[in-house]
Amino acid sequence: MADDADNGAKSASRGGALKWIAVLVLGLGLGAGGFYVMFTGAADDVLAWKGESDTGSVASSSLTFLELEPIIVSIGGPGSIRNLRFRASLQIAPDADSLARSLQPRMMDIATTYLRAVPMDMLEEPTSLIRIRAQLLRRFQMLTGPDAVEDLLVSEFVMT
Repeated sequence: MADDADNGAKSASRGGALKWIAVLVLGLGLGAGGFYVMFTGAADDVLAWKGESDTGSVASSSLTFLELEPIIVSIGGPGSIRNLRFRASLQIAPDADSLARSLQPRMMDIATTYLRAVPMDMLEEPTSLIRIRAQLLRRFQMLTGPDAVEDLLVSEFVMT
């Protein structure tokens, strides 16, 4: 009786081990196959991004950037000696270059006023830069029109 129980336990453990080995071999095979397909470019036609241009890439001549002057604002309550340094560039539509350049002083005012009003506890959150970027982009788009400013690229965001 005891021998039958030992044989059943050994065969059950052997069957469980074989299942794990089969899963491991299958996973490694699928991973290797996926690597091969991506490395050789066999899936390029399937995964190709179909953008507005025929080449699938943005022409560098169609990108226009306007670098904003660096902003330093004091943050915190009265008596606080903390400062925020902020520097950004705007990606603007090529046909809106002169409009954006003529409105740059107003954009600087909007950015300075908004950054000064941001509460200190919001600035300490890890996601604060994403929120600030979205808020400033929306404000710039309201000023220039929805199609003039395409994106806001933050290059410096330092609290001292």
